[in-house]
Amino acid sequence: MTRIQEYNVMPTEPTLEERAQRIAKAVRKQSIEVKENWEQLKTRASNWQKQVEKTLEKLQELQKALDDLEAHVITAEGVHTDQQPVGDLLIDSLQGHIDKTTVSAITLHFTYEQM
Repeated sequence: MTRIQEYNVMPTEPTLEERAQRIAKAVRKQSIEVKENWEQLKTRASNWQKQVEKTLEKLQELQKALDDLEAHVITAEGVHTDQQPVGDLLIDSLQGHIDKTTVSAITLHFTYEQM
């Protein structure tokens, strides 16, 4: 063989073993990416779940406050309904009605501040 023929080596196709190694390497790389993405997804889902739970807790507190407010409004409406119109009051009983109204107003104000 001459020197020129020595350098004209034709490239050969990869062997089955080389192809298998390349495929295995690609699969390992993709497997690592999938694992990383899965961990990120789990973290995000966990954070989202915590956010949903906090929001639910706040909504439940709001619902309780609304229920308490409704009960106080019903009580106040009852007190208002039980009172006689000012024009129908007798002068002699006027002070008693003023005292009753003042106590009711103080009670409602105190209850409102506790909320």
